[in-house]
Amino acid sequence: MKRSRNKVVETTGNRERYTRQYSFSSMCECAYCGHKLTRRTRHSRSDYEKPVWQCMNATKNGIDNCPNCKAVDEAILEGAFLDAFELLAGNFDDVLDVVLSYVAESADSDENIRKKQQIDKDISSLESKKSRMTDMLIDGTISKEVYEEKMVDFTRKLHKLSERKALLEDSICTQKDINRRMSELRDTLEKEQVLDEFDRVVFESIIDRVIVGGYEENGIPDPYKLTFVLKGNQTGTVPHAKEQFKEKAKKSNEEKRVS
Repeated sequence: MKRSRNKVVETTGNRERYTRQYSFSSMCECAYCGHKLTRRTRHSRSDYEKPVWQCMNATKNGIDNCPNCKAVDEAILEGAFLDAFELLAGNFDDVLDVVLSYVAESADSDENIRKKQQIDKDISSLESKKSRMTDMLIDGTISKEVYEEKMVDFTRKLHKLSERKALLEDSICTQKDINRRMSELRDTLEKEQVLDEFDRVVFESIIDRVIVGGYEENGIPDPYKLTFVLKGNQTGTVPHAKEQFKEKAKKSNEEKRVS
């Protein structure tokens, strides 16, 4: 499966369009204080940029407000998701059924198509009214002042309808993509393969949130413990994700040198 891009196409609307700019935006939650994690870029002025995620409480108010948290590399989060996904692969049919039920309830593609068709009719009706209003102005039936006032009202309504239409079209495309990817995943797992690259669509389709940090059994903080909470409330936990990521990277480099 191809790696999915972090950035998404902006849709019309307000600040909401920026909240899901990256795969982990608004998805990561600090285990120690409950705040969301924010994305930062280390070495941003050099050729080697490294995106990391850290507790917003610590970055805004100082590390003393959340002393156990650590900045977690985005690559570590992606790798840990693959590990958690592999753990869930054994009972993926059950997981998939829960997720697809959730998706069907939260984003009914057929319902969105019906809404879009209604908006298309409303837009066509307004365009016809604008045309008739222009004819009335030419015939002298209405004054220029009335014409301009009506045009402002029509333009405002058309703009709102166009925004709603764009959001629905985006939702319809997303739903189709999710269904296709879920079908691909089922086929992949039936062939006993694993997901070998981070895939944003898969991640967002099955994960509700990621809890970053936690404690070992002896009470020692493990800031790199990552718990992936699935839609349907099942979980997959990857302890010491940083160490596991380093081990995999080391093994991969060794295999490359041998080959």
